[in-house]
Amino acid sequence: MVPIDTQTLLLGEDPKRARQWSVGAGLLFVASLCYFAVVRIADFRLLDSVLWWQGYAVLLTIFVAVQAYSNGGIGVSWLLVFAAVAGVILNFGGIALTMGRPGLLRLIGYAIPGSAATAAVMGTLGFGIGAAVRRIAG
Repeated sequence: MVPIDTQTLLLGEDPKRARQWSVGAGLLFVASLCYFAVVRIADFRLLDSVLWWQGYAVLLTIFVAVQAYSNGGIGVSWLLVFAAVAGVILNFGGIALTMGRPGLLRLIGYAIPGSAATAAVMGTLGFGIGAAVRRIAG
Protein backbone atom coordinates (compact mmCIF):
# COMPACT_ATOMS: atom_id res chain seq x y z
CA MET A 1 0.00 0.00 0.00
CA VAL A 2 1.30 3.45 -0.87
CA PRO A 3 0.95 6.07 1.89
CA ILE A 4 -1.20 8.99 0.79
CA ASP A 5 -1.98 12.27 2.47
CA THR A 6 -5.52 13.50 3.08
CA GLN A 7 -5.33 16.42 0.65
CA THR A 8 -4.31 14.15 -2.21
CA LEU A 9 -7.06 11.69 -1.33
CA LEU A 10 -9.74 14.38 -1.30
CA LEU A 11 -8.60 16.70 -4.09
CA GLY A 12 -6.45 14.47 -6.27
CA GLU A 13 -2.88 14.71 -7.44
CA ASP A 14 -3.10 18.03 -9.28
CA PRO A 15 -4.71 21.01 -7.47
CA LYS A 16 -5.22 22.83 -10.79
CA ARG A 17 -7.25 19.92 -12.14
CA ALA A 18 -9.22 19.77 -8.89
CA ARG A 19 -10.20 23.43 -9.38
CA GLN A 20 -11.21 22.73 -12.98
CA TRP A 21 -13.38 19.80 -11.90
CA SER A 22 -14.88 21.97 -9.14
CA VAL A 23 -15.88 24.56 -11.75
CA GLY A 24 -17.28 21.65 -13.74
CA ALA A 25 -19.37 20.70 -10.69
CA GLY A 26 -20.84 24.20 -10.65
CA LEU A 27 -21.66 23.95 -14.34
CA LEU A 28 -23.12 20.50 -13.78
CA PHE A 29 -25.38 21.92 -11.04
CA VAL A 30 -26.63 24.67 -13.37
CA ALA A 31 -27.13 22.23 -16.25
CA SER A 32 -29.00 19.77 -14.02
CA LEU A 33 -31.13 22.52 -12.54
CA CYS A 34 -32.04 23.89 -15.98
CA TYR A 35 -32.63 20.53 -17.67
CA PHE A 36 -34.92 19.16 -15.00
CA ALA A 37 -36.73 22.50 -14.72
CA VAL A 38 -37.56 22.25 -18.41
CA VAL A 39 -38.66 18.61 -17.99
CA ARG A 40 -40.87 19.56 -15.01
CA ILE A 41 -42.37 22.70 -16.55
CA ALA A 42 -42.88 21.37 -20.08
CA ASP A 43 -44.23 18.01 -18.88
CA PHE A 44 -43.22 16.65 -22.26
CA ARG A 45 -42.80 12.87 -21.96
CA LEU A 46 -40.43 12.57 -24.91
CA LEU A 47 -38.05 15.06 -23.29
CA ASP A 48 -38.13 13.07 -20.06
CA SER A 49 -37.38 9.84 -21.93
CA VAL A 50 -34.25 11.34 -23.50
CA LEU A 51 -32.51 11.28 -20.13
CA TRP A 52 -34.40 9.00 -17.77
CA TRP A 53 -33.41 8.69 -14.09
CA GLN A 54 -31.49 5.45 -14.47
CA GLY A 55 -29.63 6.78 -17.49
CA TYR A 56 -28.84 9.96 -15.59
CA ALA A 57 -27.37 7.90 -12.74
CA VAL A 58 -25.27 5.80 -15.11
CA LEU A 59 -23.98 8.85 -17.00
CA LEU A 60 -23.16 10.57 -13.73
CA THR A 61 -21.27 7.54 -12.43
CA ILE A 62 -19.27 7.35 -15.68
CA PHE A 63 -18.53 11.08 -15.45
CA VAL A 64 -17.24 10.63 -11.89
CA ALA A 65 -15.16 7.62 -12.96
CA VAL A 66 -13.53 9.76 -15.67
CA GLN A 67 -12.70 12.37 -13.04
CA ALA A 68 -11.24 9.75 -10.71
CA TYR A 69 -9.20 8.30 -13.56
CA SER A 70 -7.83 11.70 -14.56
CA ASN A 71 -7.05 13.15 -11.11
CA GLY A 72 -8.07 10.72 -8.38
CA GLY A 73 -9.82 12.87 -5.78
CA ILE A 74 -12.70 11.27 -3.88
CA GLY A 75 -13.81 14.63 -2.47
CA VAL A 76 -14.15 16.00 -6.00
CA SER A 77 -16.10 12.88 -6.97
CA TRP A 78 -18.51 13.51 -4.10
CA LEU A 79 -18.80 17.18 -5.09
CA LEU A 80 -19.71 16.31 -8.69
CA VAL A 81 -22.50 13.95 -7.62
CA PHE A 82 -23.74 16.33 -4.92
CA ALA A 83 -24.03 19.19 -7.41
CA ALA A 84 -25.78 17.11 -10.07
CA VAL A 85 -28.29 15.54 -7.69
CA ALA A 86 -29.03 18.84 -5.93
CA GLY A 87 -30.22 20.21 -9.27
CA VAL A 88 -32.57 17.25 -9.65
CA ILE A 89 -34.00 17.45 -6.13
CA LEU A 90 -34.50 21.21 -6.32
CA ASN A 91 -36.81 20.47 -9.26
CA PHE A 92 -38.85 18.05 -7.14
CA GLY A 93 -37.11 14.99 -8.58
CA GLY A 94 -37.28 12.03 -6.24
CA ILE A 95 -39.55 13.83 -3.77
CA ALA A 96 -42.91 12.16 -3.21
CA LEU A 97 -45.18 15.17 -2.80
CA THR A 98 -48.48 14.29 -1.18
CA MET A 99 -49.52 17.79 -0.23
CA GLY A 100 -48.78 21.21 -1.63
CA ARG A 101 -45.42 22.20 -3.04
CA PRO A 102 -42.79 22.77 -0.36
CA GLY A 103 -41.27 26.19 0.15
CA LEU A 104 -37.68 26.97 -0.81
CA LEU A 105 -36.23 26.30 2.65
CA ARG A 106 -37.94 22.93 2.94
CA LEU A 107 -36.83 22.07 -0.60
CA ILE A 108 -33.24 22.93 0.30
CA GLY A 109 -33.74 20.82 3.43
CA TYR A 110 -34.60 17.88 1.17
CA ALA A 111 -31.77 18.61 -1.27
CA ILE A 112 -28.88 18.70 1.19
CA PRO A 113 -29.26 15.28 2.85
CA GLY A 114 -30.56 13.67 -0.35
CA SER A 115 -27.63 14.93 -2.37
CA ALA A 116 -25.15 14.03 0.39
CA ALA A 117 -26.44 10.46 0.62
CA THR A 118 -26.38 10.03 -3.15
CA ALA A 119 -22.89 11.56 -3.32
CA ALA A 120 -21.66 9.10 -0.72
CA VAL A 121 -22.96 6.13 -2.71
CA MET A 122 -22.58 7.14 -6.37
CA GLY A 123 -19.48 9.29 -5.82
CA THR A 124 -17.68 6.49 -4.02
CA LEU A 125 -18.76 3.97 -6.66
CA GLY A 126 -17.60 6.17 -9.54
CA PHE A 127 -14.36 6.96 -7.73
CA GLY A 128 -13.71 3.27 -7.10
CA ILE A 129 -14.25 2.42 -10.76
CA GLY A 130 -12.04 5.25 -12.02
CA ALA A 131 -9.29 4.60 -9.49
CA ALA A 132 -9.31 0.88 -10.26
CA VAL A 133 -9.04 1.47 -13.99
CA ARG A 134 -6.24 3.98 -13.39
CA ARG A 135 -4.36 1.50 -11.24
CA ILE A 136 -4.81 -1.35 -13.74
CA ALA A 137 -3.84 0.85 -16.69
CA GLY A 138 -0.56 1.76 -15.11
